[in-house]
Amino acid sequence: MKARLLAAIPYAALLAGAAWLFHRTADFAALGRPGQLGPDFWPRAVLVLLMVTCALEAGRLFLATARRQTAAKSQREDEEAAMPRYPMLLGAGIVLTILYVPGMRILGFFLATVIFLAAFMLVGRYRRFGVIAVTSVVGSLAFVFVFMKVVYVSLPLGVGPFQWVSTRLMSLLGIH
Repeated sequence: MKARLLAAIPYAALLAGAAWLFHRTADFAALGRPGQLGPDFWPRAVLVLLMVTCALEAGRLFLATARRQTAAKSQREDEEAAMPRYPMLLGAGIVLTILYVPGMRILGFFLATVIFLAAFMLVGRYRRFGVIAVTSVVGSLAFVFVFMKVVYVSLPLGVGPFQWVSTRLMSLLGIH
């Protein structure tokens, strides 16, 4: 029982933190415009999902029988021991993620995201180049559309010719 309680503590702490943040976002509603989603909507939606996930996982850990946990843990450890490790690929993924943020300022969100997604798939040892190209472009277009048209988030446009590409893309997507 003690082990199950200890395993559930991080989820309970995260649940409490998310509940506190949810309470703090109540002030955001006053900043909204009539007829549009307010600035409180997305943070609160994410926090609700986080709280539900934490509650379910803490409940699952707390209610699980010790024998089931031990058997599952033993099987998981065996599977993990048999899996190959790629620390250099992990490092490359971390470097790509770190470079993505400053890359957005220069290249703009769309181009930086296309490059990031393609590079991340290549680092992840995926080698179907046609799929990589289509997924990177379509995924980036979807992100731009959702963030700018649905969520109303202002994304970096880039500088120089990259800004021109971003503004043309926004025009084609009907984002003004």
